[in-house]
Amino acid sequence: MTIRSHCDHMLSFEQQLITMNGLSLLDHLSIVRDPRQQWKIEHKLADILFLTVTAVIGGAEGWEDI
Repeated sequence: MTIRSHCDHMLSFEQQLITMNGLSLLDHLSIVRDPRQQWKIEHKLADILFLTVTAVIGGAEGWEDI
């Protein structure tokens, strides 16, 4: 396998990961209900979940890594 074909393979895998059933990963995470009190929210729950999921995919093994 050449480097280019390997990169093309990884790109198609990333595209499959990001787009599932026509919805992006962020769209899927946005469905999760946020039970927090509105006045305490600094960041969207979907953004926090997205960063957490992508950090774990990237090799994070705990909260300190995330």
